Amino acid sequence: MDLFTPTVGQVYRNRNGWDYRCVACYSGGRAAMRRLKDGWTLVAVGVQQHEDGAIEWDYSLAGCRT
Repeated sequence: MDLFTPTVGQVYRNRNGWDYRCVACYSGGRAAMRRLKDGWTLVAVGVQQHEDGAIEWDYSLAGCRT
């Protein structure tokens, strides 16, 4: 599966069922994603999108509540 660059401001459902808003995009398949339920924000590395629109990533960095 190819790397996916989310759109800033767009909400995406993760394969784990949580909804995340993209708050920033970086090079190399990285994006800052904020979980809508609790404001937890992380840098997702290796973001991919499935045919059903759900996203997932290889791993995350620098999580914090915002």
